[in-house]
Amino acid sequence: MKRSVNFSFHHMIRIPEPELMEDLIQVESYAKADFETAHSFLIRKFQDRLPQRFAPESILDLGCGPGDMSSRLYSQFPMANFTFLDGSEFMIDLCKKRIETMVPKKRNNKIDFKKELIQDFVPESPYDLVFSNSLLHHLQDPFEFWAAVQRSIHQDSFIFISDLMRPDSFFSANQLTKHYANEEFEILKKDFYNSLLAAYRIEEVKEMLEIVRLDTKMNLEPISDRHWICYSKQRN
Repeated sequence: MKRSVNFSFHHMIRIPEPELMEDLIQVESYAKADFETAHSFLIRKFQDRLPQRFAPESILDLGCGPGDMSSRLYSQFPMANFTFLDGSEFMIDLCKKRIETMVPKKRNNKIDFKKELIQDFVPESPYDLVFSNSLLHHLQDPFEFWAAVQRSIHQDSFIFISDLMRPDSFFSANQLTKHYANEEFEILKKDFYNSLLAAYRIEEVKEMLEIVRLDTKMNLEPISDRHWICYSKQRN
């Protein structure tokens, strides 16, 4: 049975959206959208926070979607073993097509594409890097996300999570949508607006980390007017 989690604090109450993108038109529009600016920005933040000389042998991409961020991850660590996971069959198919165009024929390392809900995912072994972008805000119960992360790591794993941040008001959500999605298809503008309303605020994420006892191991910071990142602290 799913828990109903509705953080509100003193801000606009979170309005959940569907957990999975399973409408083909919506999925194809999302896959064709221009995320170059936002995704390049997030990947730079990720690269800046990686430990020096970090060379993961195994990588998990939670909520890979159509594979734009996944392809950037693969480009950075082409010799690693990868698991790309998404609950939507359309999304995992698009991700697979994108990644397979990048993989050399003689590559020996393992690449798995798993069409699986995050709450059902039990890894065969922990990963050196656990990465996730824009999955958390889709989940009705955010603790299913953190439980999957915790099942997937070992003592020295590096975790990097990025997601949207819910604004203070419907007006702010509208302004952000106009600013960042005005040139996109109507279905994408609506998706972006709904995602902003479904996103968790940074203080809510801080509380989640405290509840799951990851707060002493993770840094959490806002990096734009609509994004936050959460990543493993450097060891002394």
